[in-house]
Amino acid sequence: MPHVEGVDVDLAARNTAAAGGDPARFAASLAAGFAAASDVDVVDLAGVAAWRAGALAFRADALQRLARLSQTHPDAAAAALALDSADLGRFLEAQHDDRFWWPGREASRGYVCAVGGFVGLGGAWIEPPVEAVALADAGAFGIRTGEQWWRLDADVWGSRLRPLDDAPEAASGGAASIVSFPDSYLAWVHVRDAA
Repeated sequence: MPHVEGVDVDLAARNTAAAGGDPARFAASLAAGFAAASDVDVVDLAGVAAWRAGALAFRADALQRLARLSQTHPDAAAAALALDSADLGRFLEAQHDDRFWWPGREASRGYVCAVGGFVGLGGAWIEPPVEAVALADAGAFGIRTGEQWWRLDADVWGSRLRPLDDAPEAASGGAASIVSFPDSYLAWVHVRDAA
């Protein structure tokens, strides 16, 4: 973990992990941001780094912090997100309408992330996904494995999967959808418009 004056980085990394993020990615993002600008606001940078580490719950807060950092310390903000500084403005603008956009999406041909997996190998599911629907909330999907429904919330940096008590109500979806195959326990978030 990087040393940051006045901040318990280990505690921040543990909090990021508790929110579903990767503490190593958090530390790397925080370190990259500070390497680009050591006078950056540490709280703003930590919020952005936690979101970049996959802590989806911090998304709204991180976008506000990112907007501030893009004005005061754009190089630090871009470095924390592992983006080229030239892409920062476009990324921030696109995130308001397309939570799955990043500059490398076209090269990934629309692939965003994979979720689920077989429980015997560390995944979440005892049966493969057989049905998926978009939900009313942005970036939210319902996925059925056998008789169990799950809620998936996702964006460009992270995802959160949790079981549901009842079947969710389907809604009209956005550009993203769930792709699954009968011989796989994984479900992929995919965006039709890869660019």
